[in-house]
Amino acid sequence: MLSLPGILSMTTYQPLKHQTTSAARAFGESRSIQRILRGGGALFGIVYGLCFALFLWGRDGLLLAQSAAEWPWLSLILGLPTALLIGGIAGWVATLSSSAAWSVVVWVFANAALGWLAGHLPCEGVSFAIGFLDPRVSGLELIPFTPYHETALWVVIGGLALIGLALGLAQPYAIEAFWDRLGSEARAKSRGLRLFLNFKVLPLVLWGAPLALISAVVAILMFSSYRIAPPRQVHHLIQTTLAGGEARVQAEGLNQYAAQRYGARFTPVYVQHFNHPYRATDTVHTIYVDTAFDNGFVMRCCVVSGTLSSCDDVSALYPVWMESLVAGGRAGTQPWKELPQELRVGAEVEAILAQGKDALAGDFSVHRAVQHGGVLWLEARFTSGAALTCRFRGLYPVMVEACEVTRP
Repeated sequence: MLSLPGILSMTTYQPLKHQTTSAARAFGESRSIQRILRGGGALFGIVYGLCFALFLWGRDGLLLAQSAAEWPWLSLILGLPTALLIGGIAGWVATLSSSAAWSVVVWVFANAALGWLAGHLPCEGVSFAIGFLDPRVSGLELIPFTPYHETALWVVIGGLALIGLALGLAQPYAIEAFWDRLGSEARAKSRGLRLFLNFKVLPLVLWGAPLALISAVVAILMFSSYRIAPPRQVHHLIQTTLAGGEARVQAEGLNQYAAQRYGARFTPVYVQHFNHPYRATDTVHTIYVDTAFDNGFVMRCCVVSGTLSSCDDVSALYPVWMESLVAGGRAGTQPWKELPQELRVGAEVEAILAQGKDALAGDFSVHRAVQHGGVLWLEARFTSGAALTCRFRGLYPVMVEACEVTRP
């Protein structure tokens, strides 16, 4: 590896003052070398983390934004600083020893950590962040981490650990080339950030970019396709219907039945919610997406392994659900069990309905309050000024998780 210039030039016959001065100079040069090498390692890791985040979560955000999905950039906002931190620390720690084996060990663990992050951040991480932004969903699992995710996570962690081995071998060569290309004059004069904003050496820290792309591709294949394809399929159907009607839908081989039945209610403004992975295995993904249009129409579509299978008008069920809850609260019965699609109502919710019985009187209208992921709030507003707000989740069955009665 690199030598420490000046230290070996000391001789025993020099005067004591000369020896002290030479030793101090050598110590200063040694620290300067360490600063440059560790700074280069940190920059190498930061650029790797940046490329990984942009290739993975930046791509996801762009595709989700194009599909009008909710919170499209949240994974990138959360993942980018974390990836920069992991990469920067790994690159810096890898330079603490001149051993290539040490660099390999550091990067194997660091890249495995990025693989773990790629699996959990779009689920628990995004759920936590949305709960922070909207207290109504604080602590709720909006995007579930399914058994499929658990299996895929080990594949991603293993794949990225192997890529980390290549990173650990690449960094020492990149840093040595970085040192050589700086030149003695730049090494002596440059300080701080200016040391690395040098067009002669900046390309060297990009050595990790191709490996970042490979790491991102592994995560995309195992995680992103499962999450990105459903809203894109629904978005494609809507845009094709709006642009060319049923004829265009038929010509492109899309779901003609959904376009024929609901196309007249499509509008250009809508938001898509990743509702629920009803079933996810290694080979079959059955995902439901709720698309809420600005005219109040909400369409729930089933996407099986990336292909749009069927769509239904779920907004037509909202008044039915709320009417059954109001009727049950007024009469102390369970009319929701008689619905074609049964609601599952817990004892706590039944108790709240019974306690608010006197407020649930008179005429009312039903409104969709808010939805995040597969969690939906519906509100029954009474002419008296009272309101019943309930939280729904799930598909088969639909669960009423909580209700609140607001008195006038």
